[in-house]
Amino acid sequence: MKNNSFNTSCKIFGRVQGVGFRIWIHKVALKYSLNGWVRNCNDKTVECEVNGEKGKIDNFVEECNRGPMLSSVKKILRENRPYKKYKSFVILYE
Repeated sequence: MKNNSFNTSCKIFGRVQGVGFRIWIHKVALKYSLNGWVRNCNDKTVECEVNGEKGKIDNFVEECNRGPMLSSVKKILRENRPYKKYKSFVILYE
């Protein structure tokens, strides 16, 4: 942990691909001044890692549970990660 910053990864299950979820997560991360990344996974989930203050990360994950209009989030697996500083928030296309 550096400067009161934390890293958290989330794996998001449900109808989360093909519904604008990554772009929506990008907007939510910027809303809370979080840095990190988001990507689609081969198993039809979405995965992200964010870096920032704990309270902001908690709010971010709470919003991720709701998701954008066309999505349906079934569950989120959240895990604290070793500290790593990101300079911005990016959508990964792999």
